Amino acid sequence: MEMTKESFEILKQRLSQARKDDAALIIEIEEARKQGDLSENADYSAAMDKKKNNDALIARLTAQINSAVIVEDVPTDTSKVSINTVVTIKVMSGKNVNQERTYKIGDSINTDPDNGIISEQSPLGKAMKGHGIGDVVLVETKIPYSIKIISIK
Repeated sequence: MEMTKESFEILKQRLSQARKDDAALIIEIEEARKQGDLSENADYSAAMDKKKNNDALIARLTAQINSAVIVEDVPTDTSKVSINTVVTIKVMSGKNVNQERTYKIGDSINTDPDNGIISEQSPLGKAMKGHGIGDVVLVETKIPYSIKIISIK
């Protein structure tokens, strides 16, 4: 999975926190276990559920970190849309025809759509990735639309 160094650090911080939480959950489970009959122990069931969810989070974060491919903060090739490029598009069909918009392509960890930073995994990001200036691409959404790539920085 491609990501920026910043996103990689965020994942490492989240993993560290999840591991700390895991230690606290083990203590919580032990305390609940002391309350007696586990079949009717709501505290024990709740603690076990939290532990199960945290274990899944640790596994997911570990997999993301292990499969990470760090990309340059400043793209070296702006001939094609990739992570960290800033892309201006023109909507060619659909609801907002002829509107121009500019987006920064982020990785799937660090996005902020309200401020123009979209994930490479979003429908628009997926459609643009690997395409160049002048390309017209179809964005696969519930109501598909096409866009033209105007510029890439």
